[in-house]
Amino acid sequence: MSPSASVLESKVVVLGLSQSGKTSIRQVVFEGFAPEATALNPATVRINRKLFNLAGGGINLFDIGGQTNYLNEIFQQYKERTFTDVRAAIFVVDVSDAANVMRSKYYFDLTLKSLGDMSKTAKIYVFAHKIDVVPLNKRTSIVQSIGDIFEVDKYDNIKIFGTSIFDNTVWEAMQEVLSFVYPRDDVKTTEIKSIVGNYNLEFLALSTAQGLILYSEPEVVSGVNFQRLKNELAKAYFPGMILEQAIFAYGSYTVFMQEVNDDLIVTTIFPEQTTITEAQGKFGELSNQISSLFQPDELLGQAKAKMKKSLADYLKEHKIKNVKDLEIRFDTKIGVKCDICGKQIQKSVLEIALENS
Repeated sequence: MSPSASVLESKVVVLGLSQSGKTSIRQVVFEGFAPEATALNPATVRINRKLFNLAGGGINLFDIGGQTNYLNEIFQQYKERTFTDVRAAIFVVDVSDAANVMRSKYYFDLTLKSLGDMSKTAKIYVFAHKIDVVPLNKRTSIVQSIGDIFEVDKYDNIKIFGTSIFDNTVWEAMQEVLSFVYPRDDVKTTEIKSIVGNYNLEFLALSTAQGLILYSEPEVVSGVNFQRLKNELAKAYFPGMILEQAIFAYGSYTVFMQEVNDDLIVTTIFPEQTTITEAQGKFGELSNQISSLFQPDELLGQAKAKMKKSLADYLKEHKIKNVKDLEIRFDTKIGVKCDICGKQIQKSVLEIALENS
């Protein structure tokens, strides 16, 4: 393992007006929500920060509340904290809300200036979102119009996409974002190339369960939604069963897909003439090698340790007694109200502190 692997992390900020769809995008792409389950999301208050650990690489996602008073607060009081060390910004524009496009442009310009001052190498991705409500024959022109209003063509570091959580467009757009921001570990990249050579593979990819490619050899920019594929295969051929892997023919090749770690999917394509038995044996060996490369909890574990120390230091500064005894309780789960569904859920003090740090 690379010594620096556990500290690989990229900061991504997501902005846009209230109800433009920012939180829904995050939930569908990174948290596995069904699109329909995001319909009743409340407005985000100030900043919702979440650290997503994708195969040892961290995406530190800042979901910025879109209500006018919160946006003004961000740009007036918290600009440096929000826009320093940003790798990429996603600016979400609701194409169904034509009346507010110019107000959206105002905050986009502030975003552009803030990033220019504090994160000069950041890329900006404009999502012309909820494109599914636009007739098919008008979508290209709508995206072009928003691109013209936002003057996308004037800048080399800005790109626009038409997106919807109800089809593949948001996945395609987010894959491009991830390809740029994902902090790949050079040691792991070398090891993966070595595995491809050692097993004479035609193709090897590591992705999230929803199909976001993290590593691949040869390089590709789009993957397969493993969760959906498993469900469709089970429904068609194995009703009532939960599949742990998918094996299918691709022309004359054999494709194996399996989850080897939490939300880490390995996809391999073996050479022609490889029998299923041979492929299964080799897949078992190489998946164990890949699994040993990645420790999904390493980044989160480091963040928890850092937060636990901060909480303990805070208690000591305020003359709280028996801090050691209290530290043990940091991981104890308690009932709290979910920001999304409003129901009571179980979370530890440490988890709450991390989400709000």
